Amino acid sequence: MLLKIKVVLVFLIIFTFLLAQDAEETILSLEDGTYHPTELSETLLSLRKSPLNINNASRIELTELPWLSELDIGKIVKARKEKSISGWKELQNIGINEITISEIKDYIIFKEKPGLKLNQKTRGEYYECKDNFESTLKYYQRTLFQYDKFSFGFLSQKDEGEKDPIDFYSYFIEYNGNKTLKQGVLGKYRLAVGQGILFAPKLGISKSSAATSVAIKKYKTIKSYTSSYEIWELEGAAVNIELGNFAFVPFYSSTKLSANLDSLLQITSFNESGLHLDVEKKDNVKETIYGSSINYNWEHHSLGVVCSNFKFDHEFKDPGKSAEYNAVGFNFLLNKNTFPTFGELAQADDKLAGLIGTKFGDNKLRHLVLFRYYEKNFPTWHGNPFSSQSKFDNEVGLYYGITLVPFARTKINCYFDLWSFPETRYFEKMPTVGSEQFLQVETRFKTNTLRLTLQHKDKEKYISLEEARIRDFERTLLRADWWQLLGNLRLKTRCELLAEYLEEEKIYSRGILVYEQARVKWEKLQIIAQITAYRSDTQPFNVKHYLYENNVDGIMQNTILSGDGICSFFLIKWKLPPHFELQFKISDHWYKKDKLRLYLQVVSRF
Repeated sequence: MLLKIKVVLVFLIIFTFLLAQDAEETILSLEDGTYHPTELSETLLSLRKSPLNINNASRIELTELPWLSELDIGKIVKARKEKSISGWKELQNIGINEITISEIKDYIIFKEKPGLKLNQKTRGEYYECKDNFESTLKYYQRTLFQYDKFSFGFLSQKDEGEKDPIDFYSYFIEYNGNKTLKQGVLGKYRLAVGQGILFAPKLGISKSSAATSVAIKKYKTIKSYTSSYEIWELEGAAVNIELGNFAFVPFYSSTKLSANLDSLLQITSFNESGLHLDVEKKDNVKETIYGSSINYNWEHHSLGVVCSNFKFDHEFKDPGKSAEYNAVGFNFLLNKNTFPTFGELAQADDKLAGLIGTKFGDNKLRHLVLFRYYEKNFPTWHGNPFSSQSKFDNEVGLYYGITLVPFARTKINCYFDLWSFPETRYFEKMPTVGSEQFLQVETRFKTNTLRLTLQHKDKEKYISLEEARIRDFERTLLRADWWQLLGNLRLKTRCELLAEYLEEEKIYSRGILVYEQARVKWEKLQIIAQITAYRSDTQPFNVKHYLYENNVDGIMQNTILSGDGICSFFLIKWKLPPHFELQFKISDHWYKKDKLRLYLQVVSRF
């Protein structure tokens, strides 16, 4: 209670508005409850700690920043050939707009810094006692070590309620060269090929306010597995061999998965929560994968083919899914440095999936058009292409995104997405359709920033009221964010209105959310405090707010809030010279039981 009183006093004293937003929040989905960081958020966190030197970073490395367009990258490469870029003013002079510069500031440097050799992270999380858990302590540690061209890593995690102190682990040895053998990984890793139909990071985002960039998949082919997401990683070996313009990536994996089995020992589903309370259901299915991808690269174009074999040691209960099958995919990327046209076509288990898109326009007005077709029961186990849903099979859709920069300090992002599910899915025993419209306007003043967001979704959905049937369900969100910088103090205010409704039947549910956040940052110390108040209907629809919440490094938290309540958190990050950082967070819902959470993390870098 004392903490709550102190936080209230802080906001009463400094109730003004402020600048400097979290750039990562703009690329998050507005309708996902998350805990595990996506690969993009992991990359951005890594770049915060070890920023890119803009004067020697490769084009591929620069594409890791989702706010830079292909034309932006081209301007940077051209400018640094003439002379080194020495500051933000020079970036503005070569045509990079002010909002983009503000978005990339935390990830770019202009002079080389010594690279990190050892990165160790240890985290403990405590959740207020739950009746069905003997222990609510969660533990995580990650150790990464680099020596010359070799990297070594070990990660372990225990979730709340689990008894095994190393319930999940990942390990790897990685080699990075600059000649024929470009990269090799032994241990746990993930693959990414083309636009991600067959292989891609499972934690990824398709749609966000970066309307013309995030939709295009731009992953490294091989990456050591450093995620805490406890399923769908590969375990074995993969290498990247370059011979002239050709790149060969043979790979092999044999790993265990946690599945739900019926009385005939057939797979009904997989446990993707990572919570293993019943040890008999843990690692009870073996998956084996082998194959190779081949890419031919020109300066501005690339073509690729991937062939692979998948095998599970148990049959599936669903007759539409096979325990063993072959997969073949073809992908291309044309004009990758200017106006890219990209696509992928894949066949797996005798089913087809395809995606094609193009991006065009200049830095003032950019467009992205993308069409996708995924046949029902296409295997989605290791893929994650652009889609309106997490399980991307049984979908046909068209996406159109626009990024407009009408003034130096204003950026507008919007997109329109139309899709259909041609076959039955879940409770919908007939084809259904849906659409989504999104608009975000962000403008910077001398010391303030304003961002307005409007999102509308309309989809056919099975809803049980007096009569159970498919209905036209709509959801509309209106959000306003305001920032201002006052010396070392940064404040952020949000107001969000949300409605879910059946227009034809005049049935409505509504919600409202407001919060105030204060952030103070010195050279070695950063403190963030936030209070959130929300009120939403739970009948006839349970209206849910999705709130991005700052946390210790390595957690990307998008909290789900419903009903009525007040919640708050207090986060501190303290750098202890010369190599350590202490991070602590406490969060709670004021009038709800079992919601207190404590996070303590120690990070060391040498």
